Amino acid sequence: MVLYFYEDCEYSQVVLNTITSLHIKDKFTFKDIRLNPDYAKELVELTGDVTVPCLVNAEGPMKEAKDIREYLVSNFI
Repeated sequence: MVLYFYEDCEYSQVVLNTITSLHIKDKFTFKDIRLNPDYAKELVELTGDVTVPCLVNAEGPMKEAKDIREYLVSNFI
């Protein structure tokens, strides 16, 4: 799975904290769109904008922090 994020985004932090709490960091490729402009371009190609956080899994992109957190908790607890 891929997580598009940036550190200063409070919604990204919700997702990052959930990933840390569940001890599942090894299941992700983390792409900080502020540190690497190519990641922002990838995100725009995938979703049409640069809104983060965005989790990309086998089902496609998921954008809302609340939905991402719910998905992670329900699939990794």
